[in-house]
Amino acid sequence: MANNTVKMAISLPKEDFIMIEKLRRELNIPRSTLIDQAIRFWFSKRAEREQIHQYEQGYRKKPEKAQELRALERAQMEVLPEEDWT
Repeated sequence: MANNTVKMAISLPKEDFIMIEKLRRELNIPRSTLIDQAIRFWFSKRAEREQIHQYEQGYRKKPEKAQELRALERAQMEVLPEEDWT
């Protein structure tokens, strides 16, 4: 099975390195694993922000009509139990 990894060298502030070392020891995982997980988390959050941005752009181009909002409000009132909101 082919190894699909690449080694690389990076420079970062000493304080960041110390925090990385502390966390990897707490989690008992190799440094590479911690960095890989952090990068994957960052990529996923970045993709999530892009999806939200695209949704917002689409909504700005075609917002709900007043009739659709009234229908949504009626549906919500039917499914939500009566609550004292005071």
